Amino acid sequence: MKRLSAILDPSGNALIGLNYSDVIDHEVLAPGAAETHAIPSGANYCLFSATAPFFAKIGGAAAVPAVDVTDGSGSMFNPELRALEGATTIGLIAVTACIVTMEFYC
Repeated sequence: MKRLSAILDPSGNALIGLNYSDVIDHEVLAPGAAETHAIPSGANYCLFSATAPFFAKIGGAAAVPAVDVTDGSGSMFNPELRALEGATTIGLIAVTACIVTMEFYC
């Protein structure tokens, strides 16, 4: 698994973007069906993208909000780059069918 690193120009200046990952997983989500994705061994970061809006929860089951959540236990809406901080799973769910792509980095 590749390390998370910025792309550098020939002078060593950071450009906007990341090097490509060599560990990319997909989850095909059915509407309203929660999925649990196992985080690959050694992964410290995940870059998400999807074909439709989705919710994710690192280290727990994701849920589509139906009521206010005020205790910090809610799911993230359309996360992008996230640190995994030792978690072993990612919970995913979407209101409509979609594909979630996860690029993992160490």
